[in-house]
Amino acid sequence: MEKSSVAPAVPAAVIYKLLGFTLAMVAGPITTYYLTLNTVFRGSSTWAGATAAIMANVVLVAYVIVAMKEDQSDRLAAEEKARKGE
Repeated sequence: MEKSSVAPAVPAAVIYKLLGFTLAMVAGPITTYYLTLNTVFRGSSTWAGATAAIMANVVLVAYVIVAMKEDQSDRLAAEEKARKGE
């Protein structure tokens, strides 16, 4: 009988990265809104909300870039392993 693998399906580094971006997606726009509401935009909730929306998009784009780089590094590692195996 074969032993089953007890290793997690998703590496811990991926989980920590996802949690970090989740925290940034929640805290970043809210913090940006309240920091800019009375200091930068002098009570204009429209501009503060727009800035918060921009911050949410910045976090989203950063996550996509990090995910693409991670995928690319995994692919390069697999190609290198295949090349050494031949």
